[in-house]
Amino acid sequence: MLTPRLRAAADFVPANTVIADIGTDHANLPVYLLKTGRIKKAIAVDVHEGPYRIAQRTVKRYGMESKIDVRLGNGLTVLQPGEADVAVFAGMGGQLINSLLQNSPQVTASLNGLILQPQLASEKVRRYIYDIGWHIKDEALAKEQHHIYQLIYAVPGVQNMPDELALKVGPVLLVKRPPLFLNHITGLLHCSKKILAGLGRSRTEKSGEQYQSLVAFIKKLEMINDDKMSGCNGGNGTDRASHSGGGVG
Repeated sequence: MLTPRLRAAADFVPANTVIADIGTDHANLPVYLLKTGRIKKAIAVDVHEGPYRIAQRTVKRYGMESKIDVRLGNGLTVLQPGEADVAVFAGMGGQLINSLLQNSPQVTASLNGLILQPQLASEKVRRYIYDIGWHIKDEALAKEQHHIYQLIYAVPGVQNMPDELALKVGPVLLVKRPPLFLNHITGLLHCSKKILAGLGRSRTEKSGEQYQSLVAFIKKLEMINDDKMSGCNGGNGTDRASHSGGGVG
């Protein structure tokens, strides 16, 4: 059984593809995708010896050794261009995701899709996607133990960079406004106000560009929040998320 976060990632995986699950841990995602007939094959990668061994045992327990190739290594460096159609990066920081993609440009360029679930720095991940000539095709939210996680499905193809609000909130999320969207906005507001309180300790800080930019962002979030609350068609506004998978930076 997958967690809601991994289930949301699985929902983005195109049918009849080969996936590379980076940071596979127990290899639960590729096992699930093969059991449900979603994919043809998987490459399960982990940089740490412990999870790598656990993944091997999981694959053996399900008799999937011929379908899931478990590899020990860092990110996409253990893949050759063309070995996988889609790569999944779930449960790691946004800066690490960007670094792993940057370290293997040829493999990244050979992929048809990226499924990304940054724990932090979602805005930086979105910006990097557009910087390398890709764009965001879809996004989703998942909730686990009061935490809201953002999931991003990116594909090759140059498009204009979204504006700052869209990069921070999610360009597709802003349009779709899924059931957990209000929780997502509430989490971003909470994080932003905490950062603002830390910045506004002097008159100089309050007049600075970062402070003023954050004030403007909070106002936009509050407008979205008020609009969503008045419409009563989003998530439960009283169920406050403790974070929203990326904060504002």
